[in-house]
Amino acid sequence: MPPIPELVYDDVFIVWESIWAAKHVASSHFVLFIALALVEYYRDIILENNMDFTDIIKFFNEMAERHDAKAVLKIARDLVCQIQTLIDNK
Repeated sequence: MPPIPELVYDDVFIVWESIWAAKHVASSHFVLFIALALVEYYRDIILENNMDFTDIIKFFNEMAERHDAKAVLKIARDLVCQIQTLIDNK
């Protein structure tokens, strides 16, 4: 499982509970949706600064403990719903 970017202590519990619960109700790979949600959350910054892989890693390291975990989890849940809708409509 990929590591979760550094979060403030209280947010760690929220994220881990979401990963655990999602395994039972949505996706056993929810952590990947969280990773994608983080990229989507910071998408405009990444594109505006024309960041390459190294720049993105550095950016995320500098953002330690400043992520909006609730917003990122909402994006991750929305992404899961989008995938489920695509699968259901196939």
